[in-house]
Amino acid sequence: MRRVLLGTAILALLPWLWSGSMDAAGQDKKPSTVSGSSEAVKTTDYVGSETCTTCHGDLSKEFASNPHTRLALMHGGKGVTCESCHGSGKAHVESGGVATKIFQFTKATPKQVDKKCLACHVGEHPNFERTAHGEALVSCTSCHSVHKFEAQTVMLKTKQPTLCYQCHTDVKPAFAQPFHHRVNEGLIKCTDCHDPHGTFQANQLRISATQDAICTKCHVDTLGPFVYEHPPIKTEGCTSCHSPHGSPNPRLLIRSNVNSLCLQCHSPSMNFTAPGTPSFHNQANQYQACTVCHVQIHGSNASSVFFK
Repeated sequence: MRRVLLGTAILALLPWLWSGSMDAAGQDKKPSTVSGSSEAVKTTDYVGSETCTTCHGDLSKEFASNPHTRLALMHGGKGVTCESCHGSGKAHVESGGVATKIFQFTKATPKQVDKKCLACHVGEHPNFERTAHGEALVSCTSCHSVHKFEAQTVMLKTKQPTLCYQCHTDVKPAFAQPFHHRVNEGLIKCTDCHDPHGTFQANQLRISATQDAICTKCHVDTLGPFVYEHPPIKTEGCTSCHSPHGSPNPRLLIRSNVNSLCLQCHSPSMNFTAPGTPSFHNQANQYQACTVCHVQIHGSNASSVFFK
């Protein structure tokens, strides 16, 4: 009798257990949340890029040549679309185009903008939030224009160095010095030496383990390795003698007189261990610079005093 009652109870509970398991399975299949939003978004809330073009036709024409469009085409038109960045557009469309019903990059905080962009680009720029630009709340859209893409600017709002000068006004005058790296002339760019998305080096310099790899990338004659190295190059870097952006002195030196530059270290001092100037060296103005004899000042394979 007990077995009969137990079987009847199980049969009565089966429909309830079955419906509960189906609900749980259905929850697993709900659409995932949109990046940067804690609210669940249904697939039916997306209206498609074609709907966006009915009002934003001017932007859609410029977007046709945009690199983001290529990603969409690679996935059958379902890759990067308007709503991939701006969020679902159903509420925006049904409200007649109310701007507050969709994510606006122009109204968002720098942190919100960066979160949207880094949802896809975090692999390329994993350290951005800890960089000088990230900490200063310089967002991605401060420099990049996603809609108005021009090939020569690589999605920048304007070309280098004009874009960089908008904030780095203290650096701009250096490139007007008589001797300077040819940035204004377009031969090199700021990003050849600096990584705007961040590095662990000072001044967002591109990775350099020996303090000089940034410079020797172009100035290969100073690269080495040398049997006899000039220690400041390895310890302090090229900027111990040269001003990297521009200088009134030849070879971008930080001193107008070469002897004065050398004597910053090669003088009797409690702060330096560099060998002092020999007593037979006359430093009067009529005598020539140190580098007339010490010609291989960056390093030598034959002379410990850099004669050759």
